[in-house]
Amino acid sequence: MRRAAVLTLFLFSLFTMAFQPRQQNVVEFVNVRHEFIFGEELTISGSIKSPLPVTEAVLFLKPQSEDTQSFQLTPGKTGKVELIYDLSKKPLRAFTPVEYWFEVKTADGQPNSSAVYSFVYEDNRFDWQHLESDAYSLAWSSGGLDFGTELQNAAADGLAAAQGILAVKVPSPIRIMVYPSSQDMQSAAQLTESPWAAGHTNPDLGLVMISVAPGPDARAEMERQLPHEIMHILEYQVAGTAYNQIPVWLLEGLASSAELYPNPEYQRVLEKAIDEDSLLPMSVLCQDFPRDLSGAVLAYAQSSSFVRFLNDNFGSRDTLTLLNLYADGLNCEVGVQAAFGSSLTQLETRWQQEMLGRSPASAAWKQLWPYILLAGLVLVPVSLTLIPARRKTQPTREVR
Repeated sequence: MRRAAVLTLFLFSLFTMAFQPRQQNVVEFVNVRHEFIFGEELTISGSIKSPLPVTEAVLFLKPQSEDTQSFQLTPGKTGKVELIYDLSKKPLRAFTPVEYWFEVKTADGQPNSSAVYSFVYEDNRFDWQHLESDAYSLAWSSGGLDFGTELQNAAADGLAAAQGILAVKVPSPIRIMVYPSSQDMQSAAQLTESPWAAGHTNPDLGLVMISVAPGPDARAEMERQLPHEIMHILEYQVAGTAYNQIPVWLLEGLASSAELYPNPEYQRVLEKAIDEDSLLPMSVLCQDFPRDLSGAVLAYAQSSSFVRFLNDNFGSRDTLTLLNLYADGLNCEVGVQAAFGSSLTQLETRWQQEMLGRSPASAAWKQLWPYILLAGLVLVPVSLTLIPARRKTQPTREVR
């Protein structure tokens, strides 16, 4: 009986100890906060409370659609940690959702992670006004409610125009940020190499940035810029992460074709290029556009005209097929051949003849006449020198 009682007491003690809460090395992250001055500086701070010394502290920063960055931190005496991130040297994309979290190791070697915190890297240099709908989230900084309503109407018209060319659904709402000047928009979008740009799209974010100031030309600018940038959102829905491997002439040609108020310069620039025989080969426009203003305008004008030619002759369904072929990895030349059964050069020749009225004979003459002129300048003097020489060598008759 005594043995049974001792055994029972022993088992009860073990059972009680098994269910007692264990003292754990609980690490807390408190007072976590972030603040930023757009384009200048981001500060993330917090305090680590740990019963054991912290041997390692790391902050992870993850902007959407970008790689995760890590930063070693040194806790202060009170456990405070802080990161000061220089946005002027390594900028974040405007309006990007950003996640961040802490990971620490303590003296016992155990890793501990904080919750995941997040913010949107808004352009807080402006006081934004907003209009929300199922399709759009609009924000503008200059102009009143009437201006915003006009933007909303132009955006609806622009989406209809873009989907009339490329019948693709879009994620909603599309976020549209309207800056008062192209300089303001360019600084937000970091377009230092494109000082002529009026609009920009980050299609993976569903974000459109344009520059329109209130005034008599505002509606025309809306009808030019909004369909153009919304088309890039549609293109991304087709290509996804392969968006950047689509030939630039197709991306920008589709976008320019969607404009409700096309750039009036395009036709003049095309006519001038035809007269001067300075059209850019479409193969050159597969990878990039010229950086200078005149070259860029010509590239946009050609791409718009060439894509309209493709749509007129083959239909928007084949254009969608072409986008899918490029998204699958075909290169610029092979994609055109697979979609239309003709080479890029053959289609380019047809486009120049049918859309631009450029005849092959005229083009050939413009290419050959400098050589013909040069040959004439060389051969005529030589011929003139040979004629007297032949006369001198002729035998003279003796007069008797």
